[in-house]
Amino acid sequence: MDTNPVKSCHDVDGNKQSQQREDNQMRLFLVRHGQTQANIDGVFCGKTDLPLTEIGIQQGQQVADALKNITFQSMHCSEMQRAQQTAQIIAQSNTSELTIQSEYRLNELDFGAWELRHHTDIAEEDPQAWLHWLADWQNGCPTGGEPFRHFSARVEEYTEELHSAISCSDTARKNQLIIAHQGVLGVMITKLLKLPVTAMWSFPFQQGAYSVVNNYAGFATLQAFNARTECWLDKHNTTNID
Repeated sequence: MDTNPVKSCHDVDGNKQSQQREDNQMRLFLVRHGQTQANIDGVFCGKTDLPLTEIGIQQGQQVADALKNITFQSMHCSEMQRAQQTAQIIAQSNTSELTIQSEYRLNELDFGAWELRHHTDIAEEDPQAWLHWLADWQNGCPTGGEPFRHFSARVEEYTEELHSAISCSDTARKNQLIIAHQGVLGVMITKLLKLPVTAMWSFPFQQGAYSVVNNYAGFATLQAFNARTECWLDKHNTTNID
């Protein structure tokens, strides 16, 4: 989907309730890091700290151009180099004075012995573990890597902390930028939208794009997914959420 979403409709009970809702919301901009060599090769890459390719750098700049006029109150980023590089590109182009806040819970799943290996090779060389992963990945673990349950728990913990901050006066009605990985963003969006974690595969985050989730005290709405054009927010009122 790469269209401008319709702005949230007015509350049917009147402007008072609508204003109360707007006063307790947070807009999350979700960005996947740019391309790496692992993406080109189609191999697993979690803890391996690869840099962006030239195309990956261009993808980061595409997102930076699209979000350059948005006032962000914070930028949280995975510790991995590919995410940090993407964040730096965005920060340099943005009108906000952004400090990149590294967050280990935004790191991708550690694939252990499967790092930088293609699934066809794993199926041949580590067949038992691979078959178990295919049959029950939610309870599985890459050989020598991180159990998926541990991975999803840390991402969900971070997401819950972020969501609970909506009630705080210093974070309500603010734009927050998250730069991370496919797996991380997939778990995060299912948590925000109150979907089962198996739904994470229904949200393939593209590189060079951004997605937006509006968070309220009791629920969240997906406002844009894999958008690439300049953000639709009112350029004269980008700090508040309208």
